[in-house]
Amino acid sequence: MIAYRLFKYGLRFFVYSNLFIAFCILAYTAKTSLLLYGNNGNIYVNSLAFSATLLFYCFHRINKHKFLTTGENLEERNNWMGRNKIIYYFLIASALISLVIELTFMPIKAYLVFVPVGILGVGYTFPIIPTKSGWKRLRDIYWLKTLWIAFAFSWLTSFLPVIFNEPLESMLKPTVLFVFCRSFLFLFAICIPFDIRDMNFDKNRRVNTLPVIVGAKTAIDISIILLLIFISLICIQFLYFNLDIKLAIALFVSAILTVISLLFAKTKRPALFYPLLFDGAMLLQWILVVAFSHY
Repeated sequence: MIAYRLFKYGLRFFVYSNLFIAFCILAYTAKTSLLLYGNNGNIYVNSLAFSATLLFYCFHRINKHKFLTTGENLEERNNWMGRNKIIYYFLIASALISLVIELTFMPIKAYLVFVPVGILGVGYTFPIIPTKSGWKRLRDIYWLKTLWIAFAFSWLTSFLPVIFNEPLESMLKPTVLFVFCRSFLFLFAICIPFDIRDMNFDKNRRVNTLPVIVGAKTAIDISIILLLIFISLICIQFLYFNLDIKLAIALFVSAILTVISLLFAKTKRPALFYPLLFDGAMLLQWILVVAFSHY
């Protein structure tokens, strides 16, 4: 019983502190290096992605607006956050220090990767868009919220390893663009279920996220279509751009497993269900690429 309680507390800490999502982004960045260079990449590149993600999520969560949100799947997380604000402040400080240190190991050209990510990060947390009803954040354009997240993290995890290893123009290489496009499709697909999780709460607030607009079933269908396009890009690269068959199989399996996971996306699930299953899909993809590339 004590061991179970410790495990449950540790799991909540790992997920709600945002260490889990940061580790998943680290793994997803390493996956890019595996696909392009056959290794897990540079430690400073991967840890930079980790620190940037941890800083963004912790800073965004600690923002006072986040503590105003309650709902059937948000209450447990928000209660944990309210009791452990000091942990967030510590992680924000640690991530910021780590980020500064890791940036010193980056070539100047690598800073360009952070321009669009930084703009989206600031705009997602702070109101920068003037409207008739006042200033709004990017996340306040609710039906586009998942798109901002998917684009920012696919950009970071795809181009940071490339810009560290190759000239700037290498970002336009077909193999690199395939990685970016697939990452965007995959991340977009696994972001949509989080809006399904919050669908009832969003309806009550009259927040028009994608699932609220089209319904949960159609939103899941959209995620599946995105993953089918993901699979089609694997086939195209395999047939015409020399994608190794082992890597193609690994990516294909990750997409199929994610499609199966989407079938379990419901509004009423345990609080840890969504982050573990769908954020964890990034970690699973890295594990599969590692496993198949060494088979």
